[in-house]
Amino acid sequence: MESDEEDNYTQGTYQQCEGASSKTFSLNNLPAEFVAFLAKNEIDPAIYTVTDLPRYVRLNPDPHLTITPEELEKQLGTKVEPVPGLEAFCRLDGSAKLRNTQAYKDGRIFGMDLSSGIAVYALDVQPGEHVLDICCAPGAKLCMIAGLLTNSGHVRSDRSGGGNQLQMDITGTVTGVDISPHRLSTCRSLLKRHRLQQCARLFQADGTTFSVLRPSAIDTIRARIMANPSGAKKAASDSQSGAQSKRALDDDEDEHDDYGNGESSQMTVDGGRESSARQQFHVNSLENETTFKRHKAALDTLKGLCSGSTGETTLFNGTETNGSQEKVVPFFAPKILRNDPQLHTEAFKYDKVIVDAECTHDGSIAHILKYEAWGWDSFHKNFMSQDRLDSLSDLQRGLLMNGFRLTKAGGIIVYSTCSLSRAQNEDIVAWFIAGMRGRAVLEPLPKHALGIQTATCKRPCRSIVASALGLPTVTDTSGQVQWQGTPQQEADMEQFQDHIQEMCLRYDPLASKTSGFFLARIRKIA
Repeated sequence: MESDEEDNYTQGTYQQCEGASSKTFSLNNLPAEFVAFLAKNEIDPAIYTVTDLPRYVRLNPDPHLTITPEELEKQLGTKVEPVPGLEAFCRLDGSAKLRNTQAYKDGRIFGMDLSSGIAVYALDVQPGEHVLDICCAPGAKLCMIAGLLTNSGHVRSDRSGGGNQLQMDITGTVTGVDISPHRLSTCRSLLKRHRLQQCARLFQADGTTFSVLRPSAIDTIRARIMANPSGAKKAASDSQSGAQSKRALDDDEDEHDDYGNGESSQMTVDGGRESSARQQFHVNSLENETTFKRHKAALDTLKGLCSGSTGETTLFNGTETNGSQEKVVPFFAPKILRNDPQLHTEAFKYDKVIVDAECTHDGSIAHILKYEAWGWDSFHKNFMSQDRLDSLSDLQRGLLMNGFRLTKAGGIIVYSTCSLSRAQNEDIVAWFIAGMRGRAVLEPLPKHALGIQTATCKRPCRSIVASALGLPTVTDTSGQVQWQGTPQQEADMEQFQDHIQEMCLRYDPLASKTSGFFLARIRKIA
């Protein structure tokens, strides 16, 4: 998705798309390759003529840094409206400038695109869980997950009883993976800026082959650190003032290397109240066995489709991680996570995984507007080159498959993109669900809980589903892959296409007045 407008660093400089969503440009300026891409993927070019799209911010949930919409409205001089059903998110005028507000400087607000927030809430993150973020850069989702895991999401001075002990509770963790070291540096900067690094670790790796499981020895390592703090720099002492404690933590953070060597040895547990936003967002999620059976029954129709298949019927088994592989050095991790032994057993797979897959970014109005100014040559090179387009679906499938492999049975995988292309969205999900043969099922998403009109999802390609099931397909004279089955198979195919279309979620500038994005929530059965 990668559309976190405010928290986007480029080549070491913090750059902001202030007011970008309120601009537009002539369709005549679109390069021919992009116009052809839109036509092939049945994307209406009119989405790029939409003006005055709102922007969104997330209010900091830390009780020491809270700000009300009314207070923010006074600072901005423009209306600030809470987003129904998505607590802490507010809608602003698209031209609103956040950079110079005191709320932004104080860390009371996060510049974050709504799509990223919805993708995170779809995970239903609970305290104590271990979450994997594949393609984590630029890091806004990573920070939001870290905040949900630690409740307040911040280290703060505990002055009860006159003490100044810096406290933090690691009851859950988030692991971020990205292939770009530059973009991982952005993630690290954001985590540190918002004081959320204590439960997060980063790895530079290919998301399709990454194999490090969740931390397996947090309590043991924490006990050792607390018992022998002499090996690390103390962040604060009881004799320091609150300001001195903060400076000590700041200095300690500045002395990091790529392995996070600057973490404090005195960080302890800091709990907090569970956010009701997670409960609100999860209203339409799987709640009982009856609901589960109802949704799983929709996939039983695929059995008839398999009657003509040959060869191995179980695709995508996925191998277990190699228990003898060497420990992978993190790009960044606090001490308590950096020293994890990285055990490789089924017990240490992740509770939740988000795959915000690399895509063509055609749904992100902010990205498209940037290239209007930067030049379409770089847009073509970065997103529209034929080599990249030819390999993109395979990459997305690989990312989703690896996310599934690293998720424990019963866990949740969220797949998302900021593309409006069926090939990168519904087709990927249909291929995955069909090929899983009941090992994974789609779960409902709160399509109407946010007070924003959703766009209509597209029907997945029949030949993609047939291919995933191992059914024979043919290539017609125009080069298109086609499939045709028996009457019963045709009926089953229709029902399966309906199921995919119903269970996924799309937003777009025309229907939703947001940037375009796609979302699917998957439960791993086995």
